[in-house]
Amino acid sequence: MDFTKVAALNRPTEKLVAIELTDAQIEAIIVAGLTAPIPENLHDKFHITFYSEQEDAKGPINIVVSLKDGEEAESSNYLFAGMIMCQMQLATTNSLLAYQYITEDEGFARISSPEAKKEIGIPANYTPIQQLRVGYPENRVDSRETHTLSSLMERFN
Repeated sequence: MDFTKVAALNRPTEKLVAIELTDAQIEAIIVAGLTAPIPENLHDKFHITFYSEQEDAKGPINIVVSLKDGEEAESSNYLFAGMIMCQMQLATTNSLLAYQYITEDEGFARISSPEAKKEIGIPANYTPIQQLRVGYPENRVDSRETHTLSSLMERFN
């Protein structure tokens, strides 16, 4: 899909269905996050992992961006985590998949214990700071209504 179309279709969905994602789909999204345009010296401050809430299931999945402990003081690190997330959101939309933000504190508390981090693959010295649920949408992504360029440009007048 061309970038303008991906950008116009890119937004969270309300409902995901229980269809398994392929390894290639998951890899494409993770690679997008790993190649996010953040300063080269910051890549080791972030960790990306994914897990499913249902054992032996690959859809929907949760993708977690974690920040190395001790780096929380620099608020710019949250900006860079957001850039990683945005890159994965665009890759998700480009794959005609959909995403939901997981923002409630409860979601992070559940995956922040040492036991939970070990179980889902987050290194002990990293803290989860952003989470995205990815899967197949109830309604096709490419059937979403898109904004025209002229309607988007009106926001700048």
